[in-house]
Amino acid sequence: MPGFELFDQREIDAVADVINRKMVHRYSFVNCRDEIYKVEEFENAVAEKVGAKHCLAVSNGTASLYVALKACGINPGDEIITTPFTFIASVEAILECGAVPVLAEIDESLNLDPTVVEEFITDRTRAIMPVHMFGGAADMEAFRTITRENGLALFEDSCQAMGATYGGRWCGTCGSTWGTYSLDPYKVLTVGEGGLIVTDDEDLYRKMEYYHDHGHKHDKTIDRGAEKKACLGFNFRMSEIQGALGLVQLSKLDGAVEALRKNRTRVLDAVGNVHGLAVRRSADPEGELATQLVFLLPTPQTARRFQKAAKEAGMGCGILEDNTWHYARHWDTLRDGATYSRIRCPYDCPLTESMPLYRPNEWPQTQEILSRAAVFGIDIVMSDEKIESMAKAIAAGARAAL
Repeated sequence: MPGFELFDQREIDAVADVINRKMVHRYSFVNCRDEIYKVEEFENAVAEKVGAKHCLAVSNGTASLYVALKACGINPGDEIITTPFTFIASVEAILECGAVPVLAEIDESLNLDPTVVEEFITDRTRAIMPVHMFGGAADMEAFRTITRENGLALFEDSCQAMGATYGGRWCGTCGSTWGTYSLDPYKVLTVGEGGLIVTDDEDLYRKMEYYHDHGHKHDKTIDRGAEKKACLGFNFRMSEIQGALGLVQLSKLDGAVEALRKNRTRVLDAVGNVHGLAVRRSADPEGELATQLVFLLPTPQTARRFQKAAKEAGMGCGILEDNTWHYARHWDTLRDGATYSRIRCPYDCPLTESMPLYRPNEWPQTQEILSRAAVFGIDIVMSDEKIESMAKAIAAGARAAL
């Protein structure tokens, strides 16, 4: 899956160019950099690629969520409805605003279930934030309808879906407000650590731009120290080294996505149709990123038999209820409100009327689905032998389970 599978001399040359020019800061040294701004080039290239008016590059995917939420004015007491099956950064970014993550249920797409979301809406709800898990789009049309009818914003956590599409549009551009991407080592487009925010809203973009760099109103015609400030902010800048890497990786993105989809198809074709063995549901099968291959077995018991037999056949798989990385039932720190901050909004906060307990039994539908979901990772570069081994393991698992 990771984009670093495709690292070659082009990435080396891009990084060496930045170091040789000694211009690693994205904004400073305006008088001696020959108007070369690699992060800005990367931002413009991404915006053009995905069809957004604006793109802001930041230090990581978590920062992309946090900066976007802050720019939208998310405050203590506000509620954001999202999913219990995601990376914890989706939840942490909301908590860092002092706001309340309201975790609804997922459906068999592994994404937020639009059919249950409305029962979680209160007068404190500000937005719904689906997460495109494992590069498969959430049902954005359904969420657009819900948010429009309830006067809510639609945020789009696309951190796992750079390169995926929904209805012919890039994931990240299908919400009403903004979309985010992560560029960490596990992503199809990676710069080591990095994130992107895309939006069509000029005013929102400016707020994000200012906030992510200590409030600076960026002006290339004057020294950085003489720039005016729009607000208090923080430092979530991307470096020129990351920008240079991103430009090269972006040029490889289409090929990487094509390879992932081809490899996933080859595995499925080798397995063939097996009664009772179904891949996860998809809101847009053609647009799926194909970084993971997820099978939904009939019961938790059959899923465990599948897992055991697949491992014995030479290719192990995970059962998603065990996934401590992505499933909120395992996040003790979320339940405990474990934070170093003396100000503990939203946990102990007069602006929060009720705080979810985040107990595992709060998500029975999610648990039922994840307990019978088996997952294999798909690589960009996969040998014929690995594809054959994966197909054999899946077939062995199916024979044992079904």
